[in-house]
Amino acid sequence: MNSPISISYATSPPRLSGELILSVRDLSVSFDSPDGIVHAVNGVSFELHSGECLGIVGESGSGKSVTMMSLVGLIPSPPARIDSGFAVLRDGAWEADLLAMPRSQLRRVRGGTVGFVFQDPLSALNPTMRVGRQIAESVQKHRGLDPNEARAEALELLSAVGIADPERRYGNYPHEFSGGMRQRVMIAIAMAGDPPIVIFDEPTTALDVTVQAQIVQLVKSRLQKERGTAIVWITHDLAVVAGIADRVAVMYGGTVVETAPVDEIYARPQHPYTEGLLAAIPSAEADINTRLASIEGSPPDLLVELSCCPFQPRCTRAFDRCLQAVPPLFKVGNAHHSACFYDMVADRPRA
Repeated sequence: MNSPISISYATSPPRLSGELILSVRDLSVSFDSPDGIVHAVNGVSFELHSGECLGIVGESGSGKSVTMMSLVGLIPSPPARIDSGFAVLRDGAWEADLLAMPRSQLRRVRGGTVGFVFQDPLSALNPTMRVGRQIAESVQKHRGLDPNEARAEALELLSAVGIADPERRYGNYPHEFSGGMRQRVMIAIAMAGDPPIVIFDEPTTALDVTVQAQIVQLVKSRLQKERGTAIVWITHDLAVVAGIADRVAVMYGGTVVETAPVDEIYARPQHPYTEGLLAAIPSAEADINTRLASIEGSPPDLLVELSCCPFQPRCTRAFDRCLQAVPPLFKVGNAHHSACFYDMVADRPRA
């Protein structure tokens, strides 16, 4: 197995946009539970390129967070286990399979090669450590700076994420920050090792829309444009995805059911589930008495091993073939794929 990928730091030039940096193939993850085996992720595949933002959307329980956390060893094992797949991380001439790495190597990858920003920063931050020290600790671990250099870098990062008076704020504890400021601190920690990939796990869910917009703008300007960082943005909020993502992967029942450039997926959804999600978004032009669209039925039971289309019980276009096999991702346009046996463009079952 290859050594972990070497990383560049903030003093180096931005990474070249468009280079393939992560390739995930056939990832399946399950959990042992008192009721049986939970098939949380089922054959997920996707690619990530430097400088782009991949939005992963879907309802709760669709496998979004488990997919990304499993790549860096953040799922508890047991009860979780990775049943199949590989996740090749590349940086220049280096490459390594994240799923085959021992935990000792993964600890160096986390933060240094793959940063992670969690949904609840108050739980993720250490309540007994001053905020600046938490950032400096990450700088020291992944970049080998001495304590004075790490402190100076932490102050610079606090300023970079828009926290005023960083000298004073360096000595504050997490509970002394607002929710939006705590999330900025989490982003500073993720930036500390200058990783080529940063994963955001529903980072704006608990924030008001104004702060959401500020966080999105911060990520786009500081990480994507200035550093060429590849972003994975996990969310159930389609409005946020429209404002930050370059490409979108829609997940349902532990599978990827559609992938496309962001504009394409909003203009021409090619999977009934994506179509249903978009139809459920409230419209400012709609009559006040208009009833919102909804997707009838319930999400699939993940205790049942996947053997057919997971969306079939809720789909208005389902037919016999949907009960016989799991649909692959069909190419339905330029960089657009849909896991559906029904051709929504031709309005008929696929040949």
